[in-house]
Amino acid sequence: MDGAAERPLVGLFGAFDTGELGEVALRRVMEREIKGRRPDIDLIALAPFGNERPIPGDEGRPARPLRPPAAGDQPGLDALVITGDVLGDDTLWAGRYPVPLGDIADRGIGALVLTGARGGRDLAASTTWFAVGSAGGDVDVTGLEGKDVWARDPATQKRLGGTAVQSGDPLLLSARVFASETLRRRAELLRLCGAIPAGRRLVVETSSGLQPALAARSVEAMTAALRTDPKLSVVVFTLDPTREPAIGSVLTVPGLIVERVHRLPAWVGLDDIAAAMSGSDAALATSPAAANLAASLGVPVLAVDAGLGHRFDPVIPLLGGDIASALQRLLAGKEPVSIDTAMQTLDGAFAELAERLPHASRAPRPASAPDEVTSALAILQQRLVDERSALQSELSRVQSELDHLRASPEHRLVRPIREGYRRWQRRRT
Repeated sequence: MDGAAERPLVGLFGAFDTGELGEVALRRVMEREIKGRRPDIDLIALAPFGNERPIPGDEGRPARPLRPPAAGDQPGLDALVITGDVLGDDTLWAGRYPVPLGDIADRGIGALVLTGARGGRDLAASTTWFAVGSAGGDVDVTGLEGKDVWARDPATQKRLGGTAVQSGDPLLLSARVFASETLRRRAELLRLCGAIPAGRRLVVETSSGLQPALAARSVEAMTAALRTDPKLSVVVFTLDPTREPAIGSVLTVPGLIVERVHRLPAWVGLDDIAAAMSGSDAALATSPAAANLAASLGVPVLAVDAGLGHRFDPVIPLLGGDIASALQRLLAGKEPVSIDTAMQTLDGAFAELAERLPHASRAPRPASAPDEVTSALAILQQRLVDERSALQSELSRVQSELDHLRASPEHRLVRPIREGYRRWQRRRT
């Protein structure tokens, strides 16, 4: 008998194919924690489209797609773990990609995340919702009554009637998936490329959902911090590079201090963002994923309330008003938030989850395992096209900023002084 056939097959379902790097981090943490506690199981990542829609953020490991039930290509799972901000109907899921509503409805995604079944049949013998949260909107969650549900935040627990168990956000354990030496080397590489500066730095997240008023207050806070400390630089990044940021979310610092503002290119991966965060003086986050990633790396962090206040861990300071003063205090104090209690809760939740997973296979395996990457060459070609487009877009943006700087009054005033200084240096040498 094939020994692998006796190993329980566990599916890990989430929005791992949306391009959001917070979902990439969630998958890595979940895989590490589950496999570390249960090396006897086979764990496969599942997503609505998976390798059918390859994205740069999947790190060369695209999730397996959940094709329509009528296709007959079912994974034959012994257990299923659903994780992340998944509690939403088909309409909300279609908006996350975005794709036509029918593409999501045919795959039964809304029914799966809210009931554990597709087409009236359970996808696995047992289903657990672990560290789940709302995908947005007001959806009917009565299908989860009596199910094995762990909420990732108090708001979700309250929405589920208080019956769900509190697990916390697994991203608070993100530091465990990054080796310190790897982060150090990546940071050095980013410095050589000019993506991050040497010396002290503040990392700031921008996102498409940031309102213009909050963006303006964030710019004021960044500007005040740069003017107060001439040795400080700012590194701006996003965890959702596949979406075009809204106009109000583009953080633009006025004046000459703009030379100390660096933007990570959209093609960087999760490890690059973690390397830029690691060792920084502070982080200003607009999403729970970025805030928890910074907290897990021991970086002092503040969160801007962009309407997701219910999703932030209670230990993360949440701001909606005077961001500048709070940021100045954070840079002066350099005190990271304490996540020890949250980590203990997560460790206990993962230990119980691992114990609940089956210890022997009960579901028949498919006669032949489907190829998880249907066309590796096509995926690589698509990524090359995407990265080339991203590079061209980045070059166009840099050229536009240079043109703007050349046309600015500050540049016209400073240019003669710089040219005179360079002539003086040449005469000295």
